[in-house]
Amino acid sequence: MIKFFRKIRQKMLTENKFSKYLLYAIGEIILVVIGILIALQINNYNNGLENQRTAQNIVKNLNLEFKRNKTTIQESINFHKSILNSTKGLMELIGQPKEILNENNLDSLIAISLEYTEYRPSQVVYADLVSSGRLNLLSEDLRLLLFEWSIALNGKKEGYNTLDEISQTLLMPYLTKNASMKNIDSYSIVEWEEKSKLTTNYYAMFRDLEFENNMENQVWDLTNYINSLETLEKATNKVIEKTNK
Repeated sequence: MIKFFRKIRQKMLTENKFSKYLLYAIGEIILVVIGILIALQINNYNNGLENQRTAQNIVKNLNLEFKRNKTTIQESINFHKSILNSTKGLMELIGQPKEILNENNLDSLIAISLEYTEYRPSQVVYADLVSSGRLNLLSEDLRLLLFEWSIALNGKKEGYNTLDEISQTLLMPYLTKNASMKNIDSYSIVEWEEKSKLTTNYYAMFRDLEFENNMENQVWDLTNYINSLETLEKATNKVIEKTNK
């Protein structure tokens, strides 16, 4: 094809038909430009199809990951609600007479109030999506929902940090001074078979305003943490609903 056009140009030049050659040259340039535009259009079309397939896979994987997170976050919410209920029950015993205190396993109730854990959802697909810079392949609505979920995740982290900080700086030092940590830990992961040989005055502790305030802080922080988990759960459900479509 190139040889064919070259022969035509040479023939026009030898015949001194410059005006015709000029028109021909312009036409040839136009053909080349059209060819380039067509090639670009085909390339863009192919890239568009590839991006569409990539986006579909991302949405599918996000849906699976967030559905797994929905299950685990529900378990975490239920777990911490049970801790909250036990802690509230412990607070109801504060100020009660010895007879009522002796009817309850106080070490066990205290141990339960300390069993909170940090919920950490799976973020493999989401983290890869952000680090690879492929967020722009998703729809704007889905990107906004993922941003909302990210904010809720940070709120969950702040809720847990507040709970853990107050517990470690106020409640734990108080219990270390006024209770038997060995007896308390016998109902946790340590599972001591033998109780402490030292005596503790739980009656005095359950009549101490400082202990009540520490436990009230624990109740407040647990409630705040559960609220942050429920906010994250709502954001998770929104992403699931969007990616289901």
